[in-house]
Amino acid sequence: MKFKQKNVLVYGMSTSGEWVSRLLLKLRANVFLYDDDKQKLKCKNIGNCYLIQELNDNLISQFDFIVVSPAIEKDNTFLLTAKKKNIKIYSEIEFAGQFCKKLVAVTGTNGKTTTVELISAILNKKHKAIACGNIGYPLSRAVIEKKKYIKVVEVSSFMLENAKTFSPHVATILNIEPDHLIRHKTMDEYIKLKYNIFNNIKPQDYIVVNLDDNIHPTLNSLTLTYSLKYLADVYIRNGYIYLHQNKIIAINELKIKGKHNLYNIMCAICYGYVYKVSTKQIRDVLLNFRSEPFRIEEIGVVNGVHFINDSKSTNISSTLACVDAVKGTIILLLGGSKKGLDYKKLFSNLPKRVKKIIVYGEIADDLFNANNGNFDIEKAKNLTSSFEIATKLAKKNDSIVLSPASASYDQFSSFIERGKLFNKLVSEYEISTKKE
Repeated sequence: MKFKQKNVLVYGMSTSGEWVSRLLLKLRANVFLYDDDKQKLKCKNIGNCYLIQELNDNLISQFDFIVVSPAIEKDNTFLLTAKKKNIKIYSEIEFAGQFCKKLVAVTGTNGKTTTVELISAILNKKHKAIACGNIGYPLSRAVIEKKKYIKVVEVSSFMLENAKTFSPHVATILNIEPDHLIRHKTMDEYIKLKYNIFNNIKPQDYIVVNLDDNIHPTLNSLTLTYSLKYLADVYIRNGYIYLHQNKIIAINELKIKGKHNLYNIMCAICYGYVYKVSTKQIRDVLLNFRSEPFRIEEIGVVNGVHFINDSKSTNISSTLACVDAVKGTIILLLGGSKKGLDYKKLFSNLPKRVKKIIVYGEIADDLFNANNGNFDIEKAKNLTSSFEIATKLAKKNDSIVLSPASASYDQFSSFIERGKLFNKLVSEYEISTKKE
C-alpha cells in the first residue's frame, strides 16, 4: 500500500516503461509519463496515466519517486535534480523486483540471453519459470502476468545504474569485456556497474562463479563454481559435462556449439542445482536446446558456401567467440554504430583463416584503420553491398559470417532488424543462383 496515491514519474517510454506503468496503476499510484522523444508519448495509451509534454525542475519536485528507463543515463539533468531533492529513483528491475518472491539474475557482456533462456528451460522441468528483463519481456510484465513463476532476469549494465536494492536469490556475472564505453566512459565504471548485481546478496543466497574468468566476488553467501580448466561444481572431463560426480551430457550431443556456449551451459546447470532440478531433467533440456535466432545461426548453404548469421554479436569478444565456433575459411562482415571500442584487439586476435573482411557503416573507417595491414579488408557502403562483395568472392566450403562487433543503430533499429535483412539477402541470393 506504500505506493497508493503516490505521484510517480515514469521516465522513458520503452517497453519496460510501459509495463512498469501498468504495474503502478495496479498499485493505485498516480502515474505520470514522460519521454524526451515526444513521438513515443503519442504512441502510448496506458489507462489512466498523465502525459507530461515538458519536464522542468519545479515539476520534478512534485513527484514522490521516479522509475527510470535503462535508456536514460544516470547523469541526466532531470535525474541529477531529483537526487538533489532526495527523490527516490528506481530502475524498472529494482521497482518490479520488490514484488518477486523468487528471482534469479544474470549479467555479463556476452551470453546473457542464451544463459537466461537455458536457466528458464531447466527450471521449468521442476517449477514454473519465465525468462524476462533485458530480453524484451520486462520484469514488470512478468510480475503482472506470471505472479507465481521464478523470474529469471537478464540484467544489462544500463539497468544496474539505478538498481540500488535489486536483490536476486542467485546471481552471476558471466564475463566482462569492453562494451558500452561511450556511455560508461571507462572500463572501471563498466566493471563497477556489473558488480552491482551482488550488492544485496544475503548469506542464504547464491553466487555462481566462472573460475576461468577474472571475476571473483568475495561475499558472505553460498557459492557454486564452473570451469573448463579446473575441478569445480560443474566441469568437463573426457568430453562430458559433470555436475559434481554426475555425468550430465557429452559435448558432442549439444545442439549449440562453441566454447562460449559451454560456459553458458555450465552456468545454467548451477542454477538448476540450486532449485533441485535432477541431472536427467537437465540433460533432457540440453539435448534439445537451440539458441535464439541471430546467434551463430547457420541460415543455409548455397553452392557449398555456408551463411552464418551472428547479428547479436555487438562487441569484440562476442565476434571472436563466433569466429572460433565457425570452422574453415571465413569472409567476415563487420560494421555498425560506435560503442567506444578499441578494434585493434579484434584484428590482433582473429585467426588467419579469415581470408577477407568487409566493413561498413558508421565504424567502417575505424575498423579499416585498426586492421593495420593484418587482413585483406575492404570498405562497403552498407550491409547489402557488403553481402554482394562477399558472395562474389566466396568459394565452396567458405563461410560468409555476419558478426558485426558493433551495435546496429547507425542503419537499423536493432540487431534483430539487421539479422532479418541478412536472412533476406541469403534467401534472395539462393533464388538468384537457381535461375542461373
